[in-house]
Amino acid sequence: MSVEVLPALRSLVESWVVKKTPSTPPRKLSADDLDQLARASIETLAQRALGTIDGEWGSLEELTQGWVVQRYRGATPGPLVEDDFRHCVRFVLEGLSRERPTDKSQPSGEGVSAADEALSTFVPETDDVLPDGRKVADVLREDPFYFAREHLALSL
Repeated sequence: MSVEVLPALRSLVESWVVKKTPSTPPRKLSADDLDQLARASIETLAQRALGTIDGEWGSLEELTQGWVVQRYRGATPGPLVEDDFRHCVRFVLEGLSRERPTDKSQPSGEGVSAADEALSTFVPETDDVLPDGRKVADVLREDPFYFAREHLALSL
């Protein structure tokens, strides 16, 4: 996932120092860690929209289970809480729903950005079917924000 797509998520966690397991030293999140956090946030958003979530925060909670986070210098380290999960999902949703600029100088189809390619990797490999009979993978290929809009509509 491109960091340019998710600047708010990056700014949220850039000051965090994380101890992921008792045997590892505390450190700042790497680009790979940020990518995993973004993917887990997107999966959680989809799980909540579909109602298929096992725990309250699904993939995001599973990824960060056991993390001890110092959010800023001088703060007391502690586990991630519901408010942290909510911020991650909100910032990912904002990043994905922002209008992306298009390159008008290139012919249609040739100007596929790295962000578009990254978004295409989030289409599930399963054969899940929506209640109306459409396959989830097909819906996401046509409209990557379908579940985000569904989630927002149900939340309002």
